Amino acid sequence: MGALLVLFATGSTGYTIARSLGERVALLAQLESLLQYLITEIDYGLTPFPQALERSGRSLGPAITGFCSRILSDLEEGKPLRLAWEQGVATLVALTPLQPQDGEPLLVLGPVLGLSDRRDQLRHLKLAWEHLHYAQREAELEAQKKQKLWRYTGLLSGLVIVLLLI
Repeated sequence: MGALLVLFATGSTGYTIARSLGERVALLAQLESLLQYLITEIDYGLTPFPQALERSGRSLGPAITGFCSRILSDLEEGKPLRLAWEQGVATLVALTPLQPQDGEPLLVLGPVLGLSDRRDQLRHLKLAWEHLHYAQREAELEAQKKQKLWRYTGLLSGLVIVLLLI
C-alpha cells in the first residue's frame, strides 16, 4: 500500500509540472489574444482603453478575465492606469504558471497606456504582442520537450524510491 502511495505522489507531481508547462503556453496565447483584441478595439472601434479592456477580457479564460477585472476595479477605485496595470500583471504572474519574464512585455505597456495618442499606444501594443508571440512559441517548444520528461521522471523516481525501500 505504501508503495502505491509513493508511486501516486511522485507520478502526480510529474504530471502537475507537465500540466503547468502546457498551461503557461495557453496563458501566453490568451494574453496574445487580449492584446490583439485591444489593438482592434482601439484602432478600429476607437474605444477608450477601459472599455476596450472590459470588452476584450470577457471571453479569454478565467485568469485573463480576472486580470482585466482587477485592473478595471482598481481604476474604479481611483488608481492610475499605470499602477492598476502593473499590479494586475504582478498578480497574474504570481497566481499562474507564467514566469516573471513573461510579464515583462506587459509591464512595459504600463507607462504608455492611456497617456499617449492612439498611434503610440497601438505601436506599443503591437510590440508587446510580438514579444508575447515569441515567448509563446518558445514556451511551446519547451513544453513539447519537457512534458514527457516530467511525466516519466515522476513515475520513474517513484519506482526507484519503492525499489530502494524494499
